[in-house]
Amino acid sequence: MKIGLFNYSDNLGGAARATFRIHKSLLNEGYNSTLYVNKKNTKDNSIKTSPYIIDRNFHNIRTNLISKFVKVTNPRIKSYNSLSILPSSWPKFINNSDIDLVHLNWINAEMMSIEDIAKIKKPMIWTFHDMWPFLGSQHLSNNDEYIDVKNFENKNFLDKIFNLNEWTYFRKKKNWVKPIQIVTPSRWLEDRVKQSELMNSWPVETVPHPIDLDFWKPDPKENPRELLGINSDKIIIVYGADGGVGSFNKGFDLLLKSLNKLEEYHKDLILCIFGDKTDTKPKLNFPVMNFGKISEDKKLRQIYRAADLCVVPSRQESFCQVALEAQSCGVPVIAFSVGGLKDILVHNITGYLIKPFDVESFSMSIEKFIKNKKNNYIIKDNARKRVESLFSMPSIAKQYMSIYRKILKK
Repeated sequence: MKIGLFNYSDNLGGAARATFRIHKSLLNEGYNSTLYVNKKNTKDNSIKTSPYIIDRNFHNIRTNLISKFVKVTNPRIKSYNSLSILPSSWPKFINNSDIDLVHLNWINAEMMSIEDIAKIKKPMIWTFHDMWPFLGSQHLSNNDEYIDVKNFENKNFLDKIFNLNEWTYFRKKKNWVKPIQIVTPSRWLEDRVKQSELMNSWPVETVPHPIDLDFWKPDPKENPRELLGINSDKIIIVYGADGGVGSFNKGFDLLLKSLNKLEEYHKDLILCIFGDKTDTKPKLNFPVMNFGKISEDKKLRQIYRAADLCVVPSRQESFCQVALEAQSCGVPVIAFSVGGLKDILVHNITGYLIKPFDVESFSMSIEKFIKNKKNNYIIKDNARKRVESLFSMPSIAKQYMSIYRKILKK
């Protein structure tokens, strides 16, 4: 069986990291897997780009063109939106290839159009990394409850003339007639699919994203704090997010409110941030270290290993690579009880799940952790063991192969 995974990039963002790990888990188990991307940044020979010049060399132009179009036609839209309107050569390549099964992932940023997906004739599954496939042009709904096309609001004159969400949604409804096997990384996202108007009758299963347990693990022999230049006597709290402190969805503003309530512990704390494109250091009464964008996993692993606690104040998460990586390195996590985080964390066992978006309770949980620092080894041990039991690469590869075989038998 020859498997072809498709994702916009091989290492940019959470979806790319998750797709790469799925791909590697299949290769490690001896399966014939190739990852196809528009934007390749690694030197891995099992990752390929399109053989067609228009897809290989003009992906940035395509993305920027549509981004500008969205800003001009719908200036009210602030969040990331995908129209997926420009045709690509991917359907032609796929249909003429020897790929037995097509595994779509995050194919936005004009990698494939809505119409392109309908043209693929090979057996196919689709792993969702956010809510875009069953929304309009948005990737996330406005709240934790699913919002379908019936609830789109026309708030201004431009929207009444041309609403991008409605237009994109109805293109999906028109083109995606034949159901595709869906895979979601969390039960929360599976539930959203089942509630959607567009895909409530499509087959859907939950398979969590895998992680390499041989790489993401604690190492008692290493002194990561010394390597990072951090005072070893401090309690280190780590916050990481694609988009850094400026991402509204990742909730850094909520974290700041929580941390500012820990006045009496400020002299004992250091906040470490990663994922930000800038070296912005938020104003707090204790030191802040901003490591910026991390391109090397070894450096990221050092940051986790140096930490006492990982905080995830996200407003919405379909999964959460940061929470999984932290726990795999034996670091407890405090997070709001939203989305896929409810699958990754077990309250009071591997960390703390806090009522959304109660900053007072979030702050109290951090304080509880600080006071019980010496006894937190139990939570750290639990976190690692749970990752080993549920998220290992061999286990996830077997789950995907089971789905692949089921699709090919149809």
